[in-house]
Amino acid sequence: MANPFQNITTSAGEQDRSFRWYQQAVRKFANGIRSYGEASRTDLGELTGSLEPGDMYMFVYDPKMKKQLPYFDRFPLCMPFDDTSNGFVGLNLHYLPPMMRAKLLGSLLDFTDRELTAKSKIEVKWSMLKSFSRFPGIKPTIKKYLYSQVNSRFLKIDPEHWKASIFLPTQSFQGASTQAVYQDSKDVINA
Repeated sequence: MANPFQNITTSAGEQDRSFRWYQQAVRKFANGIRSYGEASRTDLGELTGSLEPGDMYMFVYDPKMKKQLPYFDRFPLCMPFDDTSNGFVGLNLHYLPPMMRAKLLGSLLDFTDRELTAKSKIEVKWSMLKSFSRFPGIKPTIKKYLYSQVNSRFLKIDPEHWKASIFLPTQSFQGASTQAVYQDSKDVINA
């Protein structure tokens, strides 16, 4: 599949655009990217078997204790930041509505290069990320994942595509509607 994200950059030229314009452009050019399989056939990133803190990934996930969960995202858009003995802790941006994702990613981008390049990473310690006052939208995105429950390779998103990726409609919530998940996340943030 051709790179739809290149077309967005080209059509924007050198102008700064609003979040709404960017979100609409991503949806227009990336129409049809709604699953891991579709995303992995683009040049959004590369498939890998491992994770590095400070990068962004998509993968297929089937929680071990899913019957005890009110809902879960089958196709996380995750930025891992901490290892556990058998998995990792990361920020699944899908738990926020797109504009809130953009705001959180904007805050996180303060901890990387000004110009996003292939080598860019979010350079922030997990201890700092847990500061909910500094990152108010982060709390509902914090999720623990077990490697044994990951059912795909990790699609490592190229940093140049991080901003576009947050607007892709690839969330796949099981057990609740997307709007119900977003409302729960807003309630957690405002509590």
